[in-house]
Amino acid sequence: MIANGVLCFYIAVIGYLLAFFLLLFSLVFKRSPLGVAGIAGFSVGFVAQSVGLVLRSISLGTLPVTNTYESLVFYGWVFALGYLVTAGMGRRSTRPMRVIGTLIALFSTAAIGLASSPLYDAALQPLVPALQSHWLILHVSFTFIGEGFFAVSFACSLVFLVLERRSRKRPGVTIARTSSHERLDALSYRTVAIGFPFFTLGGLFFGAIWAKHAWGRYWGWDPKETFMLVTWLVYVLYLHVRLRRGWHGRRAAWVAVVGFLLALFTFAGVNYLVRGLHSYG
Repeated sequence: MIANGVLCFYIAVIGYLLAFFLLLFSLVFKRSPLGVAGIAGFSVGFVAQSVGLVLRSISLGTLPVTNTYESLVFYGWVFALGYLVTAGMGRRSTRPMRVIGTLIALFSTAAIGLASSPLYDAALQPLVPALQSHWLILHVSFTFIGEGFFAVSFACSLVFLVLERRSRKRPGVTIARTSSHERLDALSYRTVAIGFPFFTLGGLFFGAIWAKHAWGRYWGWDPKETFMLVTWLVYVLYLHVRLRRGWHGRRAAWVAVVGFLLALFTFAGVNYLVRGLHSYG
């Protein structure tokens, strides 16, 4: 269990669950020290998961992203990475960051929890020839890191939409609420701006090179390739309407929500609904 990283992943789940409850209680009872403890628990979970990924990488001789179990675990890790990087750019103790941390802790727990279910096998598996490529590692890792930041943007946008709807029902919007809206909107844009280059490099550039290496063509309109391109175009639209059309607030938030839902569908839904070359085992 140590060599394949599973024990570390269990510890990570405990850390993320602890972070979820501490951050949630800090919001409900308005106690900042609980929020600080929640961030500490989140960090412990992230470190444990990182150690697990390193141990599994050493055992496999490559980054563990070549089957559904490993991809789910890595997906949970990039969610946490995106949040910690975002939190490190500002004040972690602010209420919006605690709300986002609560959601991301839940996302990471769900990803590792699903991977640890009886549906998937945690045993180390030898790689088939098509997966023995550095281009595959660059393709998957960069794409997932981009989606990790998109997950944070999704959380920001989701919270923004909830607060915005409550504000419309209650006409007397305070300055504090308006400030929270602005911070969430800015964080959503900032995380998309960070994640988009990673997603572009991983999904389009490195993905095309790996496809050429594995299947002899750069692009073949495989279902996952097609949905990845659609997801990329949605984020191109997001950046365009913000930078050129001046969209902020609710309209931009909805585009970010749709973009991440498409990313999730591309990652998981396509595998089960449409069989293609990218289907994981």
